Amino acid sequence: MHDLRTAEKAILAAALRDARDYTIRLLDEWAAWSRPFGAEGSAASHPLRVPFLDTINPPLWELGHVAWFTEYWCQRYRGREMPPIESCLPDADRWYDSRRVAHGSRWQLDLPDWQATRIYLRDTLDSALEALENLPDTDSALYFHRLALFHEDMHDEAFRYTRQTLGWPSVDGLGDLPPVADIGLEGGEFGMGSPENGSGFVFDNEKWSHPVRVESFAIASSPTSNSDFLAFVEAGGYREPQWWSATGRAWLGTSGQVAPRYWRRHESGWQQRRFGNWVDLALAQPVIHLTAHEAEAWCRWAGRRLPSEAEWEFAALNATRFDWGTQVWEWTASPFEPYPGFSPDPYAEYAAPYFHTHRSVRGGSFATRERMRNPRYRNYYEPRRDDIFIGFRSCPGG
Repeated sequence: MHDLRTAEKAILAAALRDARDYTIRLLDEWAAWSRPFGAEGSAASHPLRVPFLDTINPPLWELGHVAWFTEYWCQRYRGREMPPIESCLPDADRWYDSRRVAHGSRWQLDLPDWQATRIYLRDTLDSALEALENLPDTDSALYFHRLALFHEDMHDEAFRYTRQTLGWPSVDGLGDLPPVADIGLEGGEFGMGSPENGSGFVFDNEKWSHPVRVESFAIASSPTSNSDFLAFVEAGGYREPQWWSATGRAWLGTSGQVAPRYWRRHESGWQQRRFGNWVDLALAQPVIHLTAHEAEAWCRWAGRRLPSEAEWEFAALNATRFDWGTQVWEWTASPFEPYPGFSPDPYAEYAAPYFHTHRSVRGGSFATRERMRNPRYRNYYEPRRDDIFIGFRSCPGG
């Protein structure tokens, strides 16, 4: 379960302040980068300073959405059958409710400017902390404040990969992998998912623990490296259709890629773009920014396969040398599906709309906050996504 080390409200309040301080620093950085486009208060406050892409949000909208989400769930929400309390910011629901504001329309909204958004972030944190003081110190009472905290952490990671997408500067967090070896695991039955009698926060797609049997298998102790993936690229793997699934070949035809996103062949050798800089390809670091199609093609070429979601969780819980959740998210072979008996939590749009169309992703990246890391946490993306901080590990056997 996602926990804050303790259930004490003071620790939760400190975590909420920490997340909001980080978000506001991001806002101030975005504002500073926008100023060259025009005078402060005019072009500098305009959300169209970033291009329309279906994989990112306009930063000004996303920052306001983070504040709105905290206000809605920590102060305004009164249950499924009751209308919410009015926002402290007129038109906030019209601007920031992602359940009702289509992605493409977010570039066209008459949003508040940078300074007004900053004030909204500050005020909604203050109101959330005030509401927190009056809650009992129980998991059920703290649910919505924890939801808002982890939601903000997710968006703060999204701001990091937005910078990579746009080629803007950021602090990189990748490092060399430890020596990789296959870990043999004796199969068996285990409880997959979060137990009902645990403590801390649980997302609805992790509910609840249920018996799953896995056969004996082996799995790599660390994600796949740039060096290993480079061998596939230089062997012409992107030009040989036998390594690609039908959907993978369709993606290749559309993308036209001959190497991973952000790789290029330079006169000095292979390079990769890390935020705003082209640097020499770090062979010992994990390969990153890959679609599931590319991960599967490499596996076929190497005589290996992606682990199932159950195998990944089983290994994370049972293998002492299993290095998970430290550098890159990891594709699995499993579609993102509900666990038996699934029912959505009040924030029903968190996971349910993405069942059966997305792929299960596990672990965490260098940009994932420590409090978000959990071996049972289920992330999910469309198999075509390669803008996020994602790679893969593999199992022997095709």
